[in-house]
Order: sequence, then C-alpha cells, then structure tokens
Amino acid sequence: MSKQKNHPDKTSSLKIEFTVWVVLLLSMTTATLTWFIVGLEREALKREVTRRGIALAQYVAAHSLDPFLTDDKLTLATLVADIMKNEDMVYALLVDRNSRLVAADRSDLIGQAYQRPPGLYPLDRPSPRIHTWMHSQAGRVIDIGIPLILEGKTKIGEVHIGVSHSTIDQVVSSAWRNAAGLAGIFLLAGLLGSIVLVTLMLRPVSELSKGAQAIGQGNLNYQIPQMRRNELGQLAVTFNRMTRELQAATEQALEQERIKKELQVAHQIQHMLLPKQTPRIPGFSFGALYRAAKEVGGDYYDFFQLDRNHFSITVADVCGKGVPAAMLMSVARSMLKTVAFSDISPAGVIRELNQLLLNDLRGGLFITLFYAVVDIKQQTMTYTSAGHNPVMVWHPRGHKFQGLTLEPPCLPLGLDGSGIFDKLAKERKIALRQGDAIILYTDGVTEAVDPQGAVFGVDGLMNSIRTHAEQANAEGIIGGLDNDLNKFCGKFAQSDDIAVVAMKVE
Repeated sequence: MSKQKNHPDKTSSLKIEFTVWVVLLLSMTTATLTWFIVGLEREALKREVTRRGIALAQYVAAHSLDPFLTDDKLTLATLVADIMKNEDMVYALLVDRNSRLVAADRSDLIGQAYQRPPGLYPLDRPSPRIHTWMHSQAGRVIDIGIPLILEGKTKIGEVHIGVSHSTIDQVVSSAWRNAAGLAGIFLLAGLLGSIVLVTLMLRPVSELSKGAQAIGQGNLNYQIPQMRRNELGQLAVTFNRMTRELQAATEQALEQERIKKELQVAHQIQHMLLPKQTPRIPGFSFGALYRAAKEVGGDYYDFFQLDRNHFSITVADVCGKGVPAAMLMSVARSMLKTVAFSDISPAGVIRELNQLLLNDLRGGLFITLFYAVVDIKQQTMTYTSAGHNPVMVWHPRGHKFQGLTLEPPCLPLGLDGSGIFDKLAKERKIALRQGDAIILYTDGVTEAVDPQGAVFGVDGLMNSIRTHAEQANAEGIIGGLDNDLNKFCGKFAQSDDIAVVAMKVE
C-alpha cells in the first residue's frame, strides 16, 4: 500500500496566490498607464502635425488669391512646389469653384476634376477643416482644407494639403516598444518584491503553525522565535510563556497539580481569545455569554469588522479537551483572522482555513465552526457552517424560528484534505429584517444538565429565546438566557463550555 502523501504547505499556496494577484494588478496598472500616456503622446503629435499643416495651408491660401484670379499658373505651381518640400507632405492641391484642379503636386492632375476623399464634404466655412482618410499609397493621411474667399464673401476655390500620418504612427509604435520593455522590468521587480513581501507577512503564521504542531506533539521545549510587536507577536509570547509554565509544572508537581496547572493555562488562553467587548454597529445590537467548564474545551466566538460595510460573526468548538484544544483554537483564531480579511466569501474562508489546519490537527481533534458575514448596507447575512449546530433565527413577525443549515451538511474543519470538504463547503444568504434575532451557540448550551441529569436541550433554548426575544436589544436576550440556564443547572458543575452569541437587528 502506498504511503499517503503529506498535504502541501498551505503557506506556499498563499504565496503563489498573493504573487499572482500582485502581478495581475501590476499588469493592469501598467497597461492602463501605458495606454493613457501613449494616447496622450499620440494626440499631442497629431495636434502638432495638424497645427503645422494648417499653417502651411493658410500660407498657400493667403498667397494664392491674386495668382488664382489672374490665372497665374506658374506662381500657383511654385507655391505647391514649396509646400511639397516640407517633410511628410503627401499632396498639395488648388481647386477652383468648378472642382477642377488648377495646381497640384503632380502636373498630370491639373485640369482634372477633383476627387474628394471618402467622407470629405465641400468647404462651406472660412475656417480650416481637418479630415483623416486612407490614401491608396501613403496610408492614413490628414487632409487640411481651407476655402479661398474673395473679399470675405465669395468662394472662388479651395486649398487642400495632405500630411502623412506615418510619423505619428512610427513615434507611437516606438513608444509602445519602450513601454513594453519598461513594463517587463516593472513586472519583474514587482514579482520579486511581492514574493519577499508575502514571505515576510506569512512568516509569523508559519511559525505559529509549527509551534502549535510541536506543542501538540508534546515538545514543550519548542520556542517560537521572537516576532514583531503585533497581535501575532503577542500570541507567540503567550505560546512561549505557556510552554515554559507547562514544562515547569511537569517537572515540579505531582500529576494532579500538573493537570490543574494545565487547566489554568488553558483557561487563560480561552479568555484571551474571546472579545473584550461586543461591537457597536448602527442598526445592530450584540450580546455574548461564555461559561468555562471545569473540563477545559475549545469554545470560541468572535466579531471583527471586515470593511466599512461588512462585519463577521463566528462561533466555533474544538472536539477535544485540555490545553491542546485551547491551543488549537488559538491557532485557528489567528488563521481565521488572517484568511477572513483576504476573502469576503464565507465558503472561501472555511476552505482556506481547513487547508491551513490540516497539518496541525493530531489525535482526533477537529473543529466545528459557524461563520457569517453581515452586509450592513444591504441588510443581509451570508453564512456557512463546518459541521456546527444549526444557528437559530427568531422572526418576530411570524413568531417562528428558522434554522440556518446547509444541505448537504459540510464536514468539520480538519477531517478531510481530499477535496470532499471543498465540495461540501457552501454558503447561503438571508435577508435581515428589523426585530430579527440570530442566536449562535455551542453544544455546551443544549447539553447542559441539571442535578437530576435532565438535559436543557434545543427545546429549552428555543423556549428561552421565545420568552426573551422581545427584549430591546441582544444583551437582554442573553441576560434572560443566562438566568434560565442558572435556574436549570443550579450549582451542578458542567462538563462542557457554554458559549452563546446573540445579534438583533434594530
């Protein structure tokens, strides 16, 4: 039997993805700027060529009136010949009122009828008329026409000179070549820069992942290298302090004392993971309830603002107990925050998070998670679930509950790396209306027991929400649920953490 291949290092995949996006952005920016700059250069050249052509046409018009009236063909031919000495001149023509050529750069055309280029109309204004057309031999030509007006009233003829467009085309072509070369250098520098940048950005996550894996395998001597003074750096300090404390407890205390220390440290980690306060977002209120059980698990909830119009809300539970579960949830929390700010799609977030966690889960640990993104402006919530309990939505208009589920249900995080998880990871969107109450919870709520062994259950949770749903805000709903749980459980110690988050649309 062939050995199962290890899952690829997801950090490398993030590097590739980030680099591809940077290169695409640089490519689009470079192409847009190049197109804009070359376009400006083309228009500037065209204006300059046209300005010189108009000046030449006006010169001919000013000096050809008298020879035109006296039929001085020699003077007219001289004017035409002088014009043709200028660079990029294709033709120079003098046309009488009967559309006959009286002077031209080619003598065989004199006396023939003037064939107007396609789209060029007779001149009926004293100002010059500019017209670009396709010459059979010279390619694109800028035709500049000026009428010959006698005493400002009577039109006696027209002057037409044709200026080649080839100079403009050559300069623009050269500019495109130069721009392409500079763009290639720019993209190469951007590619190398992005690789260096993403390596530096993702190094703390990689170090935390390695640290969690080493600690999860029992290597309490492992120390995460010192990081920058940010959230990940604080977490690294916590990891290192935790491992030192655990090692000291292992060496100095009895088995019971070691377990006690383990639980204390795990409780500290859990409380560090939880938000210090609920967010303040206009149109919404929030409430949260967390009770740590005697046997430490890995319950977790969080809120974070993604941008001006979106915020996320999540609740998760590690299937496992003790410090490994708490540490795993701390790593998952950091990874979730890293991934959530790069992808607004809930399904995309849990797919990425699942891949990141696969190499860090050992001993049958896995995570259930419900993750949702609320669009403040549109008043919608897009959610996904990785094997978590159905979230409850109370609709006051119909006095009924709606369970937020996915069909077929998705697997928990960390159980599958073969692609089944990615196929099952879906998302759904619901509209939020005033008065709606959304309740996220872990199974410690529904599995809470009283001294006689009766279970609080889903019915108990629904009855409590139904009773307190008309409270002014989510804190009132949570406060009522907390009282109901206290009455039900009494002083009986629970074996699992209890975590509940309420959000109410105001």
